[in-house]
Parts: sequence; structure tokens; C-alpha cells
Amino acid sequence: MTKKQRESTAKYLYDISKGIALLAIIGNLLKDKWDIPTLIFGSLAALFTFIVAFILEGSINHE
Repeated sequence: MTKKQRESTAKYLYDISKGIALLAIIGNLLKDKWDIPTLIFGSLAALFTFIVAFILEGSINHE
């Protein structure tokens, strides 16, 4: 991947991370009762995509 492709992918993954976190939290707030597995899975998925983007962005800075 080129530097520009890595930057674009990192930005995309950051946005995906925010979207997943938003869906997990806002989706639970709109329901009458909390769905704990969805909240946990959404949080873990958001954290995973954030970490991948962070690592990818770190590899950009070392070039």
C-alpha cells in the first residue's frame, strides 16, 4: 500500500469505529431495555477497528 492508501484506510477505519460505537450505544438508548451482549460486542468491535487504524497510522509515521 502507498502512504496515501494507508492514510485513507486509517481514516475509514476510524469512521467505522465511531459508527459502530454510535450504533451500539444509541441503539440501546432507543430501546426500552439494554441489550448487554450488543453493547459489549459493539464496544469490542469499535475498539478493534480503532486499534487497527491506530497501528496502520503508526506505520505511516515510521516511513
